[in-house]
Amino acid sequence: MTKNKRSKKKYKVIFLDWNGTISGSKFWGHLEDETHPNNHLFQKTESALFGELRHLLKPWMRGEATSEDVIAQISERASLEYDTVLNEFIESCKSMKLATDKLYDLTKKLQQAGTKVVIATDNMDSFPRWTVPTMKLNEIFDDVLDSHTLKAMKGDFDDNGNNLFFHDYLTRHAIKPGESTLIDDSEDKEGRIGNMGIEYRRIEPVVGLETELLKIIDLLS
Repeated sequence: MTKNKRSKKKYKVIFLDWNGTISGSKFWGHLEDETHPNNHLFQKTESALFGELRHLLKPWMRGEATSEDVIAQISERASLEYDTVLNEFIESCKSMKLATDKLYDLTKKLQQAGTKVVIATDNMDSFPRWTVPTMKLNEIFDDVLDSHTLKAMKGDFDDNGNNLFFHDYLTRHAIKPGESTLIDDSEDKEGRIGNMGIEYRRIEPVVGLETELLKIIDLLS
């Protein structure tokens, strides 16, 4: 009984990463279909963005560039038509798939247990502009935090040691870092998020989310 009470108090909020955790979908991912008329664009766009233009990723995620800015550079570098690349990019952002079809039901169970479930993603403006509204994520999760909107990534801290991504949310809801957990497929580099008190649960990319949520539900039951 004591263990369950501690667990309930601890997990006032569960933060869920997006890319590689909630979803394994890629930008322009639908173009991997060999029958798609623009299939030939996939390798070119991916190679440009994650190759020579990789330096644009973090500024884009920190709100220093827009999708249009980056697509313009990709189009120029890969000698592709801007409108086509942009339109296919938007389509891929609208058609992302969930890692598990049980996610919504698992989220409801956690919310019914009094735990907030919040998306916390280092992501581009494409996420709040096209993915969130199309998938109606604001209707399912208690909140959606993204680095482009917050102008900071999950591992960013100010000179006073305050985390620039999570601090305002935790303060606004009167939640202590130790009462939260982050499920993420990436490594907590240098343990910075864990050191601030948020429990860091690293999972196997894409396939690990369902099992991890079931573990937490079991703790709260």
